[in-house]
Amino acid sequence: MEGLRVYDMHVHLHEYSDREVEEILDADRSLVVVAVSDDLESAWRTLDLWHTFGGRVVPCLGFHPWNVREGRVWEAWEVLRLAYRYGVPCLGEAGLDRRFVDEYTWRVQNEVFDAFVQLAEDMGVMLNIHAPDAWRHVAHRIGWTSRARFMYHWYTGPATLPRALPEGRVWFSINSAIRVQEKSVRVAREIPLRSLVVESDGPYNYRGLRLSPLMVRETVKLVAEARGEDPGRLMEAISLNSERLLGLL
Repeated sequence: MEGLRVYDMHVHLHEYSDREVEEILDADRSLVVVAVSDDLESAWRTLDLWHTFGGRVVPCLGFHPWNVREGRVWEAWEVLRLAYRYGVPCLGEAGLDRRFVDEYTWRVQNEVFDAFVQLAEDMGVMLNIHAPDAWRHVAHRIGWTSRARFMYHWYTGPATLPRALPEGRVWFSINSAIRVQEKSVRVAREIPLRSLVVESDGPYNYRGLRLSPLMVRETVKLVAEARGEDPGRLMEAISLNSERLLGLL
């Protein structure tokens, strides 16, 4: 497995200092991080990190659905323009949320998400999707596309959905919280191998566990254990899946 890249497909790198990012990347020289953003400020910060750290950081520009309730929707349109101007290889974090966000925001959430889906389609890039309790609604929204590639971030939705969506266009990410989240263990068993990737969502704190990109190797081992597969072979498969999702293959 010499030269194999290890991918964290969803991390809020903008929440780390430059020194912390450097320490993370130095600690695992094979690590590539997909850096998502939440709003206009974090989008600019993510572009700066891309410029500083080059190919070890894949920039995703997005607008988190939680920010819809903050009355900052104008930022979403600015982020979209920024993503197009810089030709980023990934959009997100963007999506729909029916678990943590008030129902009155649903219409605007859909307007913003549709715009990100359309730009992903136009640019032929990956979209990093947030979808708590909106898993099937998102599936309906992305069904008409042909050029874009989609990833359900921290997937804990219906066990049947991963097999219902087309391989090679939709991927499902298992979070490092699998260490303490039984639902992630169950879902990890159901995702088709070619649709499986992993993430940390660092530096989020989940049940006292401060998530970090340096956890993704362990995450692959825990997923392998849940699936009854060889960890080394699973790491190779997930690395290839990640590169296909990013449009590198």
